[in-house]
Amino acid sequence: MKNKCLTALFIGLGLIAFSFTTARAEVKQISMGTATVGGIFHNIGGPLAQCVNKAWPEVNITAEFTEGSTENLRLINQKKMELAVITPQIGYLARKGLAMFKGKPIDTYAVTRLLPNANVWCTLEKSDIKTITDLKGKKVAVGPASGGLGVIARSQLEAYGIDYKKDIKPFFMGAGEMAEALKDGAVEASFLTEELAQMVAMTHRIRPLSWDEEVLKKFLSNRPYYQGYTTPPGTFKGVDYPTLTIDNGIQLICAKDLDEGLVYKLTKTIIENLDCIAKIYAPAKAITPEFAATEIGIAFHPGAIKYFKEKGIWKK
Repeated sequence: MKNKCLTALFIGLGLIAFSFTTARAEVKQISMGTATVGGIFHNIGGPLAQCVNKAWPEVNITAEFTEGSTENLRLINQKKMELAVITPQIGYLARKGLAMFKGKPIDTYAVTRLLPNANVWCTLEKSDIKTITDLKGKKVAVGPASGGLGVIARSQLEAYGIDYKKDIKPFFMGAGEMAEALKDGAVEASFLTEELAQMVAMTHRIRPLSWDEEVLKKFLSNRPYYQGYTTPPGTFKGVDYPTLTIDNGIQLICAKDLDEGLVYKLTKTIIENLDCIAKIYAPAKAITPEFAATEIGIAFHPGAIKYFKEKGIWKK
């Protein structure tokens, strides 16, 4: 009798262990590349993973720290990751096999568009700089000497016919340094993220500089990885007018061969849990289902398109 009981016990424990192992095996592990600690990619990627995991127990997305867009694309290409947060410009260059991807194109699909990622040219309200054209001859912080932010800033100046080497006094600085330099008067204008401009506006009266619509239209005509973006009145303390600028974009992408059903469910889960993401990371309040479904830089995955069509927000 004792042996029978022990046998029954072992069988029962075996079944429990088997069930536990099976349940664990049914949870799909997904790796998602973001960027460095404290960066906006991880700031949005972490909450996204947390909310999706909570709402969809059959998957477990891990938001990984990486060096950013370029590394994320290469990791996807090496099949070391299934998802990544990137800027559309880098995704576009990878798809076309240009710049750092020359001769080695990497094709991926978009899942959803994430936060607007706009920078604004800012000066202090007391300045005589009223337009971007007025930056000529001024001390201007144009981002770091190397890196994406500086490249973006200098290409925007070029759209106004401003050569940063000849027409202004350039100051090469990191994002935070540009904000401090503007507050201290070390520079007369800075290329600031929306969040940094808001920070400066808490202690100083600022004047964000709007783009001219015709200049913007021409600039965007051959850059499908950017879009126009208007900051609403009140975005910056003391600024009661909208500011027309450029959205550099942030999007969630996936490996091109990722299962359509999985991407459909992933897209659905993200959109249905935008409130959850925004509770963890407040800037995510700017993400609407319609905004998430707008194409920028690269095409959407068929699974994402299927969901957006069902929801009635697909614009094509």
